[in-house]
Amino acid sequence: MKRKIATIVTSLALVVVLLATLCACGSTWGSIKGAFEKEGYEEVDISEDLKKLYESNEDFKAAGDTATIHIMKKSLLEVSIILEFKSNKDMEEALKKHVTKEDAENIYEELQKLDTVNGNCFLIVGDTKIFKGTK
Repeated sequence: MKRKIATIVTSLALVVVLLATLCACGSTWGSIKGAFEKEGYEEVDISEDLKKLYESNEDFKAAGDTATIHIMKKSLLEVSIILEFKSNKDMEEALKKHVTKEDAENIYEELQKLDTVNGNCFLIVGDTKIFKGTK
């Protein structure tokens, strides 16, 4: 009987750990979007013309299919543009092309110290306090 209970408890603990691990690997976009919406912003659908412009920019084009651009708008003058990479690894790989080998080794940790980086998302234009969740 004790062995059966121990097996059940161990199994449940394993499930909890796996769920926590999967949640930790997710994108930070959901929390960033929520923070902007709380401040009155709404996400704008990107038009075909803007998508073409986005794809013609070499820095964005280098990100390829590993990134998505989001536009959050509150008013004509209050707009934020956020680049979301599909994963932290994709973000690191895209950035390694622009830094030295020595810098690339700790790039993710160093990037998180910047006001314009939050998890796997980059703030291109906008309010850094909302983006970092400090407002």
